[in-house]
Amino acid sequence: MATRIPNLQITQVVDGDTVKVALNGKTESLRLICVDTEESYSNTSKPVTAAGKAASEMAKQYFATADGGLAKVDVEFDTDDPVEVAVEKHRDNYGRLLCYVHKDGENYNLKLIQEGWSPYFMKYGRSRLYHRQMTEAESAAKAYNLMIWNPITNAKIPCRNYANLLPWWSMRGSIVEDFRLSEATTGALSVRLQYPKILAASENAKSITIFCDLQAGINKWIGSNALIYAGSVYHKLDLWIPDAETDAMAPLKRLIEKRYAGQGRGYVYISGKVEQYKSKPQIILRNLKQFSDFPP
Repeated sequence: MATRIPNLQITQVVDGDTVKVALNGKTESLRLICVDTEESYSNTSKPVTAAGKAASEMAKQYFATADGGLAKVDVEFDTDDPVEVAVEKHRDNYGRLLCYVHKDGENYNLKLIQEGWSPYFMKYGRSRLYHRQMTEAESAAKAYNLMIWNPITNAKIPCRNYANLLPWWSMRGSIVEDFRLSEATTGALSVRLQYPKILAASENAKSITIFCDLQAGINKWIGSNALIYAGSVYHKLDLWIPDAETDAMAPLKRLIEKRYAGQGRGYVYISGKVEQYKSKPQIILRNLKQFSDFPP
């Protein structure tokens, strides 16, 4: 049975797929998983669209109460981890809780897909709980030209190019699913989900294999050395490429740029000794054999 926290007070509706709730005496931002409504305000590289603004207004009305306040909701995690583990473990790169939201028995994430406010967003993995329902909901929303799938809506500029995005998200979702299926037997560690194990290994300079996302490619150059942030602000892990501008390192650098960065695979298995450097885990990359598309 999936982990739930019932009866949490919404304190703010940020946009169509992000709300804030009161939890354990503080305000927590929730990033609703497997959905991605379009943007209603400009804080990312994604375009602000008419559909995004409409989704934001819909969400504010949906979570409003008759007395002018905001509703209480149940939060559900895509896991059966104990609540205290789920709250610590299931967060995105910005520290937001990754979850489903239920109001009055209705799955709001699923509603967004059913009504065409959002595609089934599997860029970071398929839904463990609602994969079939969400797949069927997206198919029906497309068939009936609902909201973002309506040619009139998508004719407005700017808009999102779902013809390019959906196949890419699906590929990434399949890679994550392969990792999940092999996780118990291979020993590969997800940077987000098994970060404490990576930290423990770094304290003893152990050789490990991590499963990480290189979508952003090389993040920083320090002299002729390249630095990749393979984790996040919440789960810090660096990949260091010494002498990255030399001919010897050129194939490794090209592999990252051409196969994993941008709209490439993103996900990769990296093997090597993990050590502490400036209080952060770090793996030094020296050869192509440290990279693999497959679990060890």
